[in-house]
Amino acid sequence: MGCGSSTDTHSSQKGGPMHRRPQTTNVNVYGNDNNNKESTAERSHSAREITVDRSTLEEYLQVEREIAEEEQNNPIQPLELKSDQLGKLTNEIETLEVHLQELEKQTASFGEGTADSLETRSFFIENGIQEDPLTPEQEQYLDAANKKEITERELETHRKTRDQVAEEVAELEIRARKLQKLYKRHDDLMDRLFGGEYGSALENALEAELDELEAHRCRIMEANFKWRQAQMMLEYACKQLAVAVQKWQDLPAIPTIDLEIRYSVAAETRNNLVAAGQNISGAQRYLDNVTFPYCAPSEVETLNKATEYVFTDMQSNERHQHAQTCYTTTHKRANALLQWFDTVINNTIMKDLNDINERVKQKTIALRRERVRLIKAKAKELWGTDIELDATLRAQDLDLEAYSKAGLTEGDVVKIEGSEIETERAGTPPPLSEEELAPVPSNTVIFGNMYDHYQKQLENLAQQHREEMDQFIKDQENNTQRINANLQDKLMARRQRRARMRVEEAQKKALTAG
Repeated sequence: MGCGSSTDTHSSQKGGPMHRRPQTTNVNVYGNDNNNKESTAERSHSAREITVDRSTLEEYLQVEREIAEEEQNNPIQPLELKSDQLGKLTNEIETLEVHLQELEKQTASFGEGTADSLETRSFFIENGIQEDPLTPEQEQYLDAANKKEITERELETHRKTRDQVAEEVAELEIRARKLQKLYKRHDDLMDRLFGGEYGSALENALEAELDELEAHRCRIMEANFKWRQAQMMLEYACKQLAVAVQKWQDLPAIPTIDLEIRYSVAAETRNNLVAAGQNISGAQRYLDNVTFPYCAPSEVETLNKATEYVFTDMQSNERHQHAQTCYTTTHKRANALLQWFDTVINNTIMKDLNDINERVKQKTIALRRERVRLIKAKAKELWGTDIELDATLRAQDLDLEAYSKAGLTEGDVVKIEGSEIETERAGTPPPLSEEELAPVPSNTVIFGNMYDHYQKQLENLAQQHREEMDQFIKDQENNTQRINANLQDKLMARRQRRARMRVEEAQKKALTAG
């Protein structure tokens, strides 16, 4: 349901109505079924008059159903996260643009007019076969050209990702505005039904409890979104690393005379390594408060450095093997990280999400039933007739797995065309055992610093609710006893009156007979 960080709008706290501030106004309700006859005129002297008919009641229930449907794929929380991601991408693009300008200045030292034409493919085709290794100057040229191309590719993918995320933000904003309108309409209808007041003490308590549960679920859903989005990016990174490792292993078997093929294989290795590094870094951006047990930022930096020397590392067996070790190690650790992600999501996040979702569901149903009861009671009081209202929220239970994946998008993922086909040949490292896998982080790390705070609030609220319900039941029992006592008094008085009447009647008969 709706989630966010502020506290002054529906979207900021929950997927239902906000707390209605109690007012001192009464409500006059006119029903069409009684020819608009005023039922409570004696109580409406200074009240704000609001007209409510059966269609208003039905609209209220329909709005609640529409809100429940929209919240199954709630746009508000992804909108906040995507907007934040868009800002970060914009900053990174500016940084890459500056870095590219610096590289172009550096490559100008290779000769006038070569800065813009520096290109690995043409140089490799011309100098790929030599009896002697590349000269230091040639290696420098090739490495500089490769760095420039890597930065250009990163800048291009960042721009594409930014445009994709910008489109998603625009779409989410439209959906969020629609949901906000439903929330506002819901509040307006509630005000019409109850004049800004709570229908009962129980409704007040249920709504407060639902607010807290929704705030807690919001925290869990935010963590779920971040971890699953990072998981998706990591899945692509693992596939790309698998392709890069396989391509790099194939390279020595290609004859040195086939320069075009050798360059193509090396370039594919580089491109997949670059994409994998970007996807792992993207996962780290989503979980910037989490310390990755594998593929830490320093390891990604090492991978990126190695990628810069792909074309020089392929010139000798020793350097080729050294690079092979680097790529293979990163591939294994990336798969271990993905396994770690799966464990966190399946064993912790989904467990908490299932629990909180069930609690929200039960509390939502309880609140809805109480409001339907109040509406029926109001209709009975005003119109003197019973009305039938649907007390259900949706036709079927929420698909928790689909709900947990709502809002995820591949727009943030850096992709390489054709890599999906290559993964059929690329091997996957065996999974780690439970003992070998890094320990799962704490709930505070997974869900954020407010997790324990919300847990404590919920525990306190549950205790308060139990106490209030106990007092409510006790008051009801006292009221029942008082009503029964009054009834007994009335029955006794009636018996006494009848007894006196029988005595008087007997006396009359006796006097008449005498």
